Amino acid sequence: MHSADLHQQWTPQRAAAFQLAPGVANLVAFVPFAWWFGQIGLPPFLALGVAILVAEIPVSWWLMVRETRRESGTFSVRAAFPWLRPIPLWQYLVIGLPMIAISIAIIAGLGPIVSGGIRDALPLNVPSWFLLEPDPEAFAQLSQPVLVSMWLTMLLIFAGVGGVTQELYARGFLLPRTAHWGPWAPAFNALLFGVFHLGSPWSWPVFALLALPWAYAVWWKRSAKIGLFAHVGMLLMQSLMFSLLVFGLVSFEQLAG
Repeated sequence: MHSADLHQQWTPQRAAAFQLAPGVANLVAFVPFAWWFGQIGLPPFLALGVAILVAEIPVSWWLMVRETRRESGTFSVRAAFPWLRPIPLWQYLVIGLPMIAISIAIIAGLGPIVSGGIRDALPLNVPSWFLLEPDPEAFAQLSQPVLVSMWLTMLLIFAGVGGVTQELYARGFLLPRTAHWGPWAPAFNALLFGVFHLGSPWSWPVFALLALPWAYAVWWKRSAKIGLFAHVGMLLMQSLMFSLLVFGLVSFEQLAG
């Protein structure tokens, strides 16, 4: 059967299972690493980087390779990621750069309000070693080597291999296989991307809102390249801002404010 025919068989349940599987793997790896790192005085932020490397990325690529081989009999970039059309440079500037700016605004402005409000409203007793967002006092106690390690984790793992894999998986691999749903496909894709972050349920609305313009841009242009540009670009900008903190150019209060 042709791969396009197999794409038509994707149901919301199947798409949800594929999107959430790497998130489950991430959470299963993150919990013991975060607890252990907490015992030795390291932030859970670093544990998340380890979980992405040892669990989320391998599971994501295993599923993409396995499913592509099932569909087409072999693995190729074209078969795995059917939406990789070239994007003119001006569209990266006109579409991609505004998406990066909007994403940064959501993370810096809306994110703390929404995530903090939901976390405070939920009847949760979340241990400190599980939370990725350190308070200013705890952050001030981190040594320079730890801060540099966090920055390198953000730059190389979050914005590097992790961000690229997440975007290829969500918008490059999964979204084309649900394109027969029409305009609902990007919305559902963004919703699943929010829930994919299983360890931070209070942040699901923020992550879903972040992914919404990326998903619609990829669906509209039929190219995952514009999503990669926006997603990785946002993470690189976060890495740049964090580097200002690490190297003492701004304070935590200035960065958070």
